[in-house]
Amino acid sequence: MEPLTIFAASVAFIGVFHLVSTAVDTIGKKRQNREAGAGATRSDWYCFFKMSDLLGDDWMPHDNQMEQRTSVQDATYEQRRRQQAQRPRLHV
Repeated sequence: MEPLTIFAASVAFIGVFHLVSTAVDTIGKKRQNREAGAGATRSDWYCFFKMSDLLGDDWMPHDNQMEQRTSVQDATYEQRRRQQAQRPRLHV
């Protein structure tokens, strides 16, 4: 076989293998979600304690923490931008 044909066949084989494994993984997750009660989450997953008992009343879920971090980063970026806008410019 020519090297180009071998290369094309190997790329096609890898592509087909990837598609099959992705399909099997997706079907498995759908089946698992159906058996687990439609993906219901529990707040007492760790030793049957509520999260507020473990982390305190002011704990935040991961999504809220990420939103808070991005808002702080945005505020910091805005402050730096304002400082750069107010710095003196060179006039020739």
